[in-house]
Amino acid sequence: MNYKDLNVYQRAYKVAIDLHLYLKSDKLKMSPQQAEEFKRLSREILANIAEGFSQRTPKAKRFFNFKALDAVRRMIMDLDFLHDIQSLPADEYQHFSGEYEICAKQLFKLNQAILNKEMEKEPEPAQA
Repeated sequence: MNYKDLNVYQRAYKVAIDLHLYLKSDKLKMSPQQAEEFKRLSREILANIAEGFSQRTPKAKRFFNFKALDAVRRMIMDLDFLHDIQSLPADEYQHFSGEYEICAKQLFKLNQAILNKEMEKEPEPAQA
């Protein structure tokens, strides 16, 4: 198994591709710099998921997953803002924000699973 097998990576990858193609279509009213920031942020999410998967310790895995979660939250905030200033049509807003909301939930659950697994492995304290 590798990071590409994670459901959250697969979803984040698909929505990143959708976002890149949408930005390439010039349907969005934004500057080239703003479009590049969206592209960079979508790749940052993927990179942190992949980096977290490759870490050896549960703490390091969770650190990178939280970095990915932070990037997802920034993406959602940016999408909300673009929608509110009427630069992002409602259909696209619903699609992208909905997919990133699911990614956020998946990352949270992944971190919980890592934490639970780590807690199961911890030795019980010695009794006096």
